[in-house]
Amino acid sequence: MNKCMIIFICIVFIDAVIKKINIFEIFIEGVKSTFSIVISLFTTMLSFMLFVQCLNASGFMQCLEILLKPLCQLLNLPIDIFVLGLLRPLSANASLSYLYNFYQNYGPDHSLSLLATLIQCGSDTTLYVVSLYFSSLKIKNTRYAIPLGLFLDFLAIVFALIIYLKTFA
Repeated sequence: MNKCMIIFICIVFIDAVIKKINIFEIFIEGVKSTFSIVISLFTTMLSFMLFVQCLNASGFMQCLEILLKPLCQLLNLPIDIFVLGLLRPLSANASLSYLYNFYQNYGPDHSLSLLATLIQCGSDTTLYVVSLYFSSLKIKNTRYAIPLGLFLDFLAIVFALIIYLKTFA
């Protein structure tokens, strides 16, 4: 991969020399235009990270664990599976840390680790993606994007559970 990058950079430099283009000026202009985009996205990302931290610190996840405990006992699954499914639409890092805990506790080849991997890979960080993309385009009305994205995340979790139950139960 490193060789490909070096070859690509050399081709760009050779092309710029042939066309007599000042690469440094174009690079500086690109950085300036990108910096303005980063500033507009920073507020959205900061507010979203604050929301996730407040959600974790408020004890909301612990309340959800109490509510989901009967379902977990019925399906004979640890509560962490459902916490992973609830965290995934909010934060990739939080859900990855839960996935890592599954790998540490059960091993990567255990059936619960495979279920957690299915949930992690089948769903997306919906709220993060919608907030980032819509704010970058300055769209205030998300219409059906959030409900549809959350519904698809829910379906990914349901299908992962069905696959798990059909395969390992």
